[in-house]
Amino acid sequence: MTGATTGVMTGAIGDGAIGVAGAAIILVTAADIFRSLLVPRASTRVLRVAPLLLVALFAGWQAGADRIPFPRLRQNMRASLAPLMLVLTMMVWAALVILGFGLVFWANRGAFQPGFATVRDAIYAAGCAFSTLGINGRVHGDAVRVAVLACSVFGLALVTVVATFLISIQTGYARRETLVLRLESHVTLPPAGIAILETYAREGIVGRLGAFFEAWELWAADVAISHRAFPILLFFRSNDSRCEWLAALGAVLDAAALLDATIADPPDAARAGAHFVMRTGARMLDDMTTQFALGDPRPVALVDVHRFRLHRERLAAAGYAIVEDDRAAFECFHERRRTYAAALATLARRLRVDFDERTGGDDDSEPQQ
Repeated sequence: MTGATTGVMTGAIGDGAIGVAGAAIILVTAADIFRSLLVPRASTRVLRVAPLLLVALFAGWQAGADRIPFPRLRQNMRASLAPLMLVLTMMVWAALVILGFGLVFWANRGAFQPGFATVRDAIYAAGCAFSTLGINGRVHGDAVRVAVLACSVFGLALVTVVATFLISIQTGYARRETLVLRLESHVTLPPAGIAILETYAREGIVGRLGAFFEAWELWAADVAISHRAFPILLFFRSNDSRCEWLAALGAVLDAAALLDATIADPPDAARAGAHFVMRTGARMLDDMTTQFALGDPRPVALVDVHRFRLHRERLAAAGYAIVEDDRAAFECFHERRRTYAAALATLARRLRVDFDERTGGDDDSEPQQ
């Protein structure tokens, strides 16, 4: 009698542990979904599905893409990583919830008629409840019935929240790419800051440079907010590999630095806009390198004196009044560019944006005809 009682107690304790483990899986997964989809800020918690998938997939995926000799196919493979991570994250969330409820059902298998022969039957029943197909047979006990209903509600809620999340991702991506697409109509690709200034001089709209820089300042602030709230956006690449969004931002910041350091009498709005967009852009890039734990940005080689003088000649030929002291202008440009160039290069290396995609050949980029 004592042995039978001991066996029953041991079985009850084992079932209780299984039930607690299932409940813990459900709670941790629900917290991850809540932080990822509903909280509009980055989270530093370690129990996150998407960061773990990123660690598991990113290096191998990008290494495989680097070995592809065909540029278009290589870019397509790189671009497919973010959608793949998004789909896998949703699948892992659903699998964890089903597993958690399956363990809870198995721990209370006596309440189900007919009962479960194996734990796989319990997980299958949880999957049916999660997908709102329903469970065959009867369920006894109010607590277990609540668990079955909770599983079904969780499935419906996850589908609804994920649909909203996908809309937010699409909206954030579209907002990011709008100005990038507009920039493609200003210069040949890949973009360069010198070509932006030449375009505005050629079209006789230098006075609108202030509005141009203001638009990109607002763009940088919007990207900082959206990519902090939805980090997966960072890994979505632009439609045209010759004008990645990082390359576009780098070209705009270079244009602002060139205007501030080289042009003698720019409109007040243009100079102020250049200052503001450089500050906001540098802040955005620094925040991203910190958020994604990329470490301290490594120094990069800045534009040499020879190339800078070629820029001055092109600006003078475009009709700008140039600062006479080219050495002082170069030092000013160097100081302006160092505020953002290192962080930009760090992100470019992380995302496998080729050097030409990031900065372009300044001697080759020209105003769009």
